[in-house]
Amino acid sequence: MRRGRGFTLIELLVVIAVIALLLAISIPAMQKVRKQAKAVVCQTHLKQWGLVWSMYTGQNNARFPEYMAKAWMGNWMGLVEGFYSKDRKILFCPMTTRTVAEGAPVKYSITVDSWSELKCSYALNDWVNAYPAGDARVGPALNFWDTPDVSNASNVPVMGDCAWRIRARPEPNDLPPSCDGDSPGGSPANAIRTYSIDRHNGGINVLFMDWSVGRVGLKGLWTSKWHRRYDTAGRWTRAGGVRPDDWPEWMRKFKDE
Repeated sequence: MRRGRGFTLIELLVVIAVIALLLAISIPAMQKVRKQAKAVVCQTHLKQWGLVWSMYTGQNNARFPEYMAKAWMGNWMGLVEGFYSKDRKILFCPMTTRTVAEGAPVKYSITVDSWSELKCSYALNDWVNAYPAGDARVGPALNFWDTPDVSNASNVPVMGDCAWRIRARPEPNDLPPSCDGDSPGGSPANAIRTYSIDRHNGGINVLFMDWSVGRVGLKGLWTSKWHRRYDTAGRWTRAGGVRPDDWPEWMRKFKDE
């Protein structure tokens, strides 16, 4: 009887090398697919928030609540969560699993509100409020969006991916972060940094006031209509004359808006 021929050492090494090469090619592709899947889930959570806000305003004369404007009194989540949604998963982008204190990178971190200690992955645009009449502490009355029934609602952010804070009031002259995850600093300075994180391939997911959800490139944050008198052609937009070299180095690779 003839004995079957086995693999030689060289043949085994070739097979191992081929398998290693295939893994090296496939693993990054699989990681990319997983990130894309998480981004889709993130957008789904924001769409659910769109339903929450739509139901709230639909039952309250098409107006946002005054409570949210009173930042010193608590949080916006407690006002709607529980009344319109029982699913706490919609508080979190699936890219986030831990807080900064627990070791997560800022752009993938869960934010803890310093007032209420509640946790969330999204920050409310704090200009989305029914202005409390006669209360000067909350900011200029003409800036607030007190109702979703506005023109160009598809460019008015209601909430989006965040770091450091669960609410913020961006202004057109807010400075971009010096690095990915740079802190906004003292309130309300440079509030747009709350949203300026590279969480979803150079952008973040945003819920707009027409209840649509989309990805916004980081430089496009400055062209969104954050409040009624916000200048969408301000210093940090192409219309306002920003140059590629004006941006911090880490942001220069992103698409100009």
